[in-house]
Amino acid sequence: MSTQPQTEPQTDAPAESGLNETTMNLIALGAAIGANAERAFRAHQARLEALGVSKDDMIQAVNMALRVKGDPHQMMLALAESTLTEGGGGCCGGGGCCETEGKEKGDCGDDCACEAEGKAKGDCGDDCGCAK
Repeated sequence: MSTQPQTEPQTDAPAESGLNETTMNLIALGAAIGANAERAFRAHQARLEALGVSKDDMIQAVNMALRVKGDPHQMMLALAESTLTEGGGGCCGGGGCCETEGKEKGDCGDDCACEAEGKAKGDCGDDCGCAK
């Protein structure tokens, strides 16, 4: 029976990659948005600020994460509308959004789901009452 020294895996050592610390933290900031992880978001925001990253760059990462996160939401909303309504509905569940109130596209107001998903008001797509 041979006894070889066992080494523990190093979890604190940074993985070698082509990504710099700023890029890694911007990715992590977006991932925190996708995972609804407030503590992780705050930690990576603080680290990015310490690295001198502008708030505009952080906002770009957040908006990208919201667009990625919003696509499955839109797909489920379209599924729910197609199966639960008879062609009605809209981005605000059929009540209070553009067309259902006789408003123009993009005139949804603060209750429109578009902005919550990182899109401009009225930019929901064809399955949205705002865009019809």
